[in-house]
Amino acid sequence: MSQILVDTSAWVEMFRKKDSPEVQKLGEWMRAGLVCVSGLILAEILSGAKSPKEYIRLEDSFSAFYYLQDPPSLWQRVARYRFRLAKRGFQASIADLIVATTASYHRRHLFTLDHAFRDIAKVIPLKLLELARH
Repeated sequence: MSQILVDTSAWVEMFRKKDSPEVQKLGEWMRAGLVCVSGLILAEILSGAKSPKEYIRLEDSFSAFYYLQDPPSLWQRVARYRFRLAKRGFQASIADLIVATTASYHRRHLFTLDHAFRDIAKVIPLKLLELARH
């Protein structure tokens, strides 16, 4: 079962660096069928394609992953979480909150290289996956 929602930051790392520990771990999870994707992450990845050919290749590749639907009342949830974070002095991006809300609602782990999710996890129950650095 697809248990890990992979944030755009991790995908970008994979496209840029083929040999980092994060990329190696992501490859393991992909081969094990553990990776899923959401609409926002898919839109971010596809919109960054450098050519129509690359767009089609990415679209085809990402169609292999389980697709998480947007949670019900997504925008109300995002607004509530953003309000709570702002009251704590942290201004989270709407895109990051959509990803976090989707992962939390579907009870999936979130693999990200974006440290903003540590603050977001203070108001959204998130299971963040972070690799130990040596």
